[in-house]
This record gives sequence, C-alpha cells and structure tokens, in this order.
Amino acid sequence: MKPTLTIAFTITALTAFPAFADGDLSRANVIDVPMEMGSNDNGMYFKPDNFEFVTGQAYKLILTNVDEIKHEVSLNEMTERIFTRKIEAADNEGNLIAEIKGHIREVEVGPGKTVEWFFVPVQPTGGPVEITCEIPGHLEAGMRASSVVN
Repeated sequence: MKPTLTIAFTITALTAFPAFADGDLSRANVIDVPMEMGSNDNGMYFKPDNFEFVTGQAYKLILTNVDEIKHEVSLNEMTERIFTRKIEAADNEGNLIAEIKGHIREVEVGPGKTVEWFFVPVQPTGGPVEITCEIPGHLEAGMRASSVVN
C-alpha cells in the first residue's frame, strides 16, 4: 500500500500546481532592448554600447543592422549567463522567416535586416563583459559594447 500512496502523492503534487503553465519567466513581461549596428565616418559601432540586464527578467534584444554590409553580435562570456529562448527573423511584412532555438553564441544580421533574440539572464556576470562583432576587421573598427548582468 505504501508504494501506491507514494505514487498517488507524487502525481497529485505534480498536477496540483498550475505554476507550470503560468510561471514561465521567459515569456512574462518581456522588455524590448534595441541594438543598432552600423558604420559611419568614425568607424563601426553598436548603439547603445552599454547594456545592463537583471537575472530572471525576460528580454527581447532587437538587433537592427542599418548598414549596407553584414554584421554580427557575439555575446561572448554573457552567453554562459543567459537562457536563450529563441531567435526570430521575419521579412519586411512581419512574416516569420526563421525561429532558432538552443544554445546560441552569436547572431549574424544581413544588411538592412532585423533579428530578435529572446533571452533571460540566469546568472550575474560579476562585472562588465564584452559584446563584439567577430567579422574580420569589425572589432578593430570599433564594434564592441559592454554588458552587465546583475
């Protein structure tokens, strides 16, 4: 009789909490964070070039390439401190082109395109970490930003 009670208690405990459906932090109160990438007479840039995130808060990093060449965003060390829910790419009419899921370290964005990176920081960085563009010559031309996860 004890095994039956244990199984019944386990099933009851697992189904009694509706938080499994309503408590998904990766979808609740998502904060939009725009990030522009491009170039000008001073070199290449990310704008803004300083970001601050909070553990447990859901974000949508909106990566917009305003340039005529491709750029990429590499979160480097920050990648190990976030949970990426997905990345979405859509056409100019808003139709979904691709949705990518899993562990992602960098995203390349084509000229004049926008990509959305949905993530939740899960661990503080312990100080600023660098966000870079790893396309040859871009980092040297100034494509870097700083990020902190508190």
